[in-house]
Amino acid sequence: MDLVGVWFVVCAMAGSACSPGIRVVSDYDPDADFSALQTFAWLPVPPPKTGDPRADSAILAGRVRRAAVADLSGKGFREVAPDAKPDFYVFYQAAVDDKIRVQSTPAYYGYRGWWGYGGYPMPMGTHTTVHQYELGTLILDIVDRERDDLIWRGSGQAKMRRNDTRTSSERDRDMKEAVAAIFENFPPTATR
Repeated sequence: MDLVGVWFVVCAMAGSACSPGIRVVSDYDPDADFSALQTFAWLPVPPPKTGDPRADSAILAGRVRRAAVADLSGKGFREVAPDAKPDFYVFYQAAVDDKIRVQSTPAYYGYRGWWGYGGYPMPMGTHTTVHQYELGTLILDIVDRERDDLIWRGSGQAKMRRNDTRTSSERDRDMKEAVAAIFENFPPTATR
């Protein structure tokens, strides 16, 4: 696996925030003037290191950037150099967290009748299953350059694939779909 990185965030996604297995949310500063935004650049700061090679991959960084530029350009924003005083900066972060899901259900066996009228299950105890998995997260931030403040954040989370056999071009396609889902509500409102 070439450690696509952030795609783990949207492992089974088909391009919609409503796809099973992914949770996409966003939030924004209601005082920000999103209608004034026209140009963007990548924040000239590297994403924080996580210690996980899937999230700290240069291949991942390239995929995220290409997908974000394509999506933002499609919305009418124009990429410029960071020193050209863009209206906003784009920044991303990725993480992988170990999770455990514990599920307990009552276990029953047989039926006990009551004087020949019907019956009800006999309690046998509780059946508990433990499921370990990795949860991937991708966060995309929009920072107002003039205010030097975060004005929009979108994130996606999903379980990671265990055996990923996708090709590089499939991973590129999937990343575009993931970023599009996260950016679905950017800009927030009909300001563009």
